[in-house]
Amino acid sequence: MKKLIIGLIALVFLAGASIGFYLAAKHNKDKEKEQTKQELADNVLFSFDPYSPTKIVFSKGDEVYTAEKTEDEWALTNGEFKLDQTYCQLICTYLSDLKAVTNYGSVTDEKLAMYGLDDPDKVEITLPSGTHTIYIGSESPTGDYYYVTVDGKSNVYAVDSLQGSVLKLDRLLLKNKMIVPYSLYDLQEVTTYKDGKVLCDLSFNADTQAWSLPKEYSELELDQTAVTAALNDLVRLEAEEMLDEKLDDLSKYGFDKPYGDIVVKGSDGSEHHIIISANDNDPTYCFVLVDDEQVELYYREDLTIANALPYDYLVRNYVSADSYSVSSFNFSYLGNNDTCEVDIKNMQCKYNGKDVDFDSTENYVAFNNFFNAFAIVKLKGTDVTAKPELKDPVMTAEYSFSDGTSLKIDLVKGEEEKYYVFRDGKYIGAYVDESMLTGRDSLSEFYIKFKKLAGI
Repeated sequence: MKKLIIGLIALVFLAGASIGFYLAAKHNKDKEKEQTKQELADNVLFSFDPYSPTKIVFSKGDEVYTAEKTEDEWALTNGEFKLDQTYCQLICTYLSDLKAVTNYGSVTDEKLAMYGLDDPDKVEITLPSGTHTIYIGSESPTGDYYYVTVDGKSNVYAVDSLQGSVLKLDRLLLKNKMIVPYSLYDLQEVTTYKDGKVLCDLSFNADTQAWSLPKEYSELELDQTAVTAALNDLVRLEAEEMLDEKLDDLSKYGFDKPYGDIVVKGSDGSEHHIIISANDNDPTYCFVLVDDEQVELYYREDLTIANALPYDYLVRNYVSADSYSVSSFNFSYLGNNDTCEVDIKNMQCKYNGKDVDFDSTENYVAFNNFFNAFAIVKLKGTDVTAKPELKDPVMTAEYSFSDGTSLKIDLVKGEEEKYYVFRDGKYIGAYVDESMLTGRDSLSEFYIKFKKLAGI
C-alpha cells in the first residue's frame, strides 16, 4: 500500500511538472507569436490607396524632379520633359502596400554608412492625408534586396530588389517612352523623307475628318483604313530601351546616315522629329533619335512607316465603272475597236451589233469577268513626276452612263512594264503593269474567252 501511495505521489508530481512545462512553453510561444506579429506589422512600410497620391518628388543630392497629378495626368512642375505615366502609377502602386522582407534593427550612423543610406535616393509621395518618404540605399551583395529607411520608423529594412531598383532615381525611367506624345486624334500631319526629299506626306482635314495626300494624288483614292492603321501603330509605339540623351556625335548610332526621317505634327501646332538608323549589331532593332536629343531603341519592323510610299495607302483597285451604271461603251484593244450596248438590270447586251444571250450563265459570267478586267484598273505604283503623253494607247475604254455622263480611260505604254493610266485625257499619277493585260486572269484572257463564247 505504501508503495502505491508513493507511486501516486510521484505521478501527481510528474503531472504537475508537465503542466508547468506546458504552461511555460505556451507562454514562450505566445510571446514569440506576438513578437513575430509585431515584427510583421513593423515591416509593413506603407499602406494607402495607390490612386490617391497627387505629388511625387524623386531626388538624390541636388538632382530633384517634382511630379504633380492634374486630371489623372502626371507632369513635371518645371515642364522639362513629359513623364512616363505608367512609371508614375507603378511607383504609387509599389509604395501603396510596400512590405520589407526583413529589418536590421535600429538606425545608426554606422548602419547608414554600411548600407549606402548616408547618401540615399529619396522618394516623397504626397496623399491628401499627408506625405510618406522612403530612402533607398545600396543593393545587397547577393542582389536580392535594397536597403531602405522610412520616415516614422526607426529601423533599417530590406525590400525586394525589383521594388528597390524602380525607386532609385533614374532620369530615363521618368521620361515618357512613347515615340510621339500624341494620340491618333491629335495628329495633323505625318511626313517622311528620303535623301532630303519628301517620300510621303499625309495630312488630316478636320472638316472632312479624312486623311489626304498632296494634290498631285487627287485623282487617286486614299485608303483611310490603311492610313489610320499605320498611324495608330505609330502613336502607340513605346521604346524598348532609353539610351543616350543630348547626343553630340551622330555617327555613334549611325544617325549621320539614317534610313528613315519622319516629322510628326500635332493639331496643337507642335511637331516632333524622328530619325531612324540601322542597328548593325542586331538588325531586329533600330536606333531612333527623337527631337535631336533622346536616343531610343525600337523593333525595326514597328517603324516600316518610315519607308512607306503613297502607293501603300491607296485603294489599289481603281474602279472606273460598274456594269450596272453603264449603258454603252467603246473598247479598243489588241487592234480591235468594239462597241457594246448593255442593260444589266434587264439582262440585255448587244456586242458589235450582235445580241449576247445573258440567259446563259456561262455568257453572263464571261462578260462580267471581261468587263471587270478593264473597268477595275489594278494599280501597281505611283509616279507623279512622270510626264507621259497620251499617244497610241494600248487600251481605251470609253463609257456612257445611264445618268448621261461619260468617262474615258486610256493605258499608255511607258518604260519597262509600266502602263500609265489616263482619265478623260489626264494622267492620274499611277500605272499598271503587264500582269493586268496578259497572263492568267488578265484582260487578254477574259477578252478572248468572252468573244469566243459569245461567238463574236
